[in-house]
Amino acid sequence: MAHAPDAPRYRAETTGPVHHLTVANARGEAMGYLWANDEDDAAGWCLRPAGDRAGISEGLGWSARLDAAKARGLVPTAALAELARGSDPRCVSHVTPGSLATAPSLGALTSLAQVVTEADDRRLLVQLDHGNTYAWHELKEALAALTDEDRDVRWSASGRQPDGTWLMGYPIHSKPLRRLVGALAAVGAVTPAYLWQDNPPPAVPAGGRLGPADAVRAATAVVRGERFCDGTIAQAVGAGLLDAVAESLCAWHETMEGRSREDP
Repeated sequence: MAHAPDAPRYRAETTGPVHHLTVANARGEAMGYLWANDEDDAAGWCLRPAGDRAGISEGLGWSARLDAAKARGLVPTAALAELARGSDPRCVSHVTPGSLATAPSLGALTSLAQVVTEADDRRLLVQLDHGNTYAWHELKEALAALTDEDRDVRWSASGRQPDGTWLMGYPIHSKPLRRLVGALAAVGAVTPAYLWQDNPPPAVPAGGRLGPADAVRAATAVVRGERFCDGTIAQAVGAGLLDAVAESLCAWHETMEGRSREDP
């Protein structure tokens, strides 16, 4: 049985400048960009990795609309114009009115999408369970109790076994280290609101201090990353990242408590 040919699509790459529209969520926060270049018959969706997680599913929807426009023979910039005209601000995502702009290249637009905003930080801080007094006490105590020996992550035996099978090693975390990791999750610092797989791996800044939103980003990337790659937590411990995360979050919580006491 013959298969239908693939539906026509705009090219996904271009070396020239791109026209682009900002796509925002109901709160007005940018989720990503629709872009187009007529010379290369190219158009696509550029996700903001620091933005709303819904940008992934919404991006698929916008890409499907671009495919439909291509199937009707529209040039890329005409497709953008049509999507802008038909956008409804009541939807989960919509084109921001008057947002049409030009970037010198697709790479420049990708760099723009990487910029972290105050709204991105606020969204992550809202995920923290400020009212869970027990969890915050547990985080503070777990950090204070952690020793250098607790931070020493060892690995199980690995290699070829006498029966010819291969045994994969895995990291063995001390109970106090597991307590700290569990406390990070309990206070809400490990969150699906951060697209850790689409962002660069976290690192301890030169000054050794992390902002609270960056601490949430790092906690999410480290704890969730361990599920995909054994040793992610061990690497973060060795680099001092896990300590920096816990210290930042504890300091943020103390500041928030102080503000609460000052409020009449």
